[in-house]
Amino acid sequence: MKAPVYHIITPAHNEAEYLPRVMGGVAAQTLKPAKWVIVDDRSTDDTWRLINAAAQRYPFIEPVQVQGGTERALGSNVVQVFNVGFARTGAGAAFVVKMDADVLLPPDYFATLLARFQEEPRLGIASGKTYIPHQGRWVLERTPDFHASGPCKTYRLTCFREIGGLIPILGWDILDEAQARRYGWQTRGFRDLPLYHLRMMGSATGMARANLRYGRCYYGLRAHPLFVLAKALYRALEQPYLASLLIPVGYLLAAWHRGKRLDDPGLAEFLRREQLDRLRGRTLGQEEWWPRKLDPGQ
Repeated sequence: MKAPVYHIITPAHNEAEYLPRVMGGVAAQTLKPAKWVIVDDRSTDDTWRLINAAAQRYPFIEPVQVQGGTERALGSNVVQVFNVGFARTGAGAAFVVKMDADVLLPPDYFATLLARFQEEPRLGIASGKTYIPHQGRWVLERTPDFHASGPCKTYRLTCFREIGGLIPILGWDILDEAQARRYGWQTRGFRDLPLYHLRMMGSATGMARANLRYGRCYYGLRAHPLFVLAKALYRALEQPYLASLLIPVGYLLAAWHRGKRLDDPGLAEFLRREQLDRLRGRTLGQEEWWPRKLDPGQ
């Protein structure tokens, strides 16, 4: 069987600390990308220089630089930068990957993941499971098996085009999967395929602000209030303990300020129906219930 062709798009803002390791990880893949577009999003550190230097070593890397003002709205900005990179990928690939600039992958990551896409024709969006560093060890993030990890998501291109690409709103990485399932595609996060996120989600701005932002995100997605409360309680026993109780606060603040919301009523209704199904226990077999597991590898 012919090896599948894929393209990677990486938005990068001030990622000089992580980029060398990340680029080395992609270069070591047993199945390499046909093209890797790394988009420097107005960085003020050595990110642009590192991308250009890597492009001299690895011919599949294409450097792109975003110019303009410094305002970077959460959610919508990363989608806009991704779209800049996507426009440069061209034809010839069956899969496209949105990958952050702070993710490490095992050498067989893409070969294994794309083989599973070939085995499952209706698999539209997939990834491995994310591990984050904590007290010198790698710890598994608790996400359901139907959720593909935002830091490194692989899309079957036919699915990506059918769902209309990514919605430029905070929470895009929830909406893309809901839209795909709405159209009959499957979405998966594979428990036996690790990817290593070099920093915890939200750590760049502090976990208190991150949880307030998650609340704003759920308001923008028109998430069901009961689901938002359940999510806050579910995360409350993760470190930093009780910080997730700020999620409903962020939700209420966004409602008070009449923040931007998803303008697709059909998608919002589908998302809420899925959330209520989870609360009713209809996805128990796909949930990660136990505290974050320690990964013995890497």
